[in-house]
Amino acid sequence: MTILHVSDFHFNKRWFDWLLHSAPAHDLLVMSGDMLNLSDATPHRKQIAWVSDWLNDYPKPMCVCSGNHDLEWHDRMERWTPAYWLRFLSNRNVWTDGQRVELNGVSILNIGCTMRPKGGDADIWVVHAPPTKTLVAARAGGGDGGDPDLVEPVRCHAPKLVLSGHVHNPLHWRERGETTLFLNPGYSPNAEFPHHILVRTERMSSQLITDVRAPATLDASSATLPASAEGSGVTTAVA
Repeated sequence: MTILHVSDFHFNKRWFDWLLHSAPAHDLLVMSGDMLNLSDATPHRKQIAWVSDWLNDYPKPMCVCSGNHDLEWHDRMERWTPAYWLRFLSNRNVWTDGQRVELNGVSILNIGCTMRPKGGDADIWVVHAPPTKTLVAARAGGGDGGDPDLVEPVRCHAPKLVLSGHVHNPLHWRERGETTLFLNPGYSPNAEFPHHILVRTERMSSQLITDVRAPATLDASSATLPASAEGSGVTTAVA
C-alpha cells in the first residue's frame, strides 16, 4: 500500500485542489491536522463547512486527525473544544479522531490533538504533534514542538510508523527509533504544492517531496535531486 502523507494545510484551498488533480498516485491519504487556519479572514464556521464538504467528496480512502487549528470555539463555555465537526462527516471512506481502520493488512489509528489517553494498538498512528524529544519535533531554529503525552504510549505500544505535522520547520523530516519510524513533512506556506511524504508500507520506506522554491529543512545526508526533476521545482529526499 502507498500512503500520501500531508499536514498543516491551514485552509490553503489551492493545496486541497492539488490533492484532487495533481497528487502522486496513492492508496490512502493521510492528513495529520490543521486543515483550518485560525488566522485566516474566513470565519471559522465557514472554514469548517468548506473543509467538511471537501472531505465528504474526496473519492479515495483517507485518515484524518485534528490539529490545534481544527478545534471549535464554544461561545457559552468560552473555551476551545475538540473538533467535534469531524464526527458529522458522511464519507464512509474517511476515518477521523479516535477511529481505527485496517486496510490491506495494515492497521491505522487516528489520534486527535485533544484525545486523552493517547495511543493504542495499531501499525500506524496519525497524530498532529509528534512525540516530544524526537528529531521531527525539534524546530530547526531551536525548541521542541512535540507532544509529551505521546512519549510513553509510543514506548508501550511500539507502532511501526507515526505520521505527524505541527512543527513547520523540523530539524529532520524523519527519525527511525528502536521500533518506530517518525515522519513529519514540514510546511512552507508559499510553496506551489504542499510538502508531502510517500510511504510504501511493505518496506516502510519513505520519500519526502518538496517545492525547492520554498524548501523544507531536509536531512542533508539523504537529500537528492533526481535528474528527471531538474528544473521542475521539485526536490526529493529518500530513505
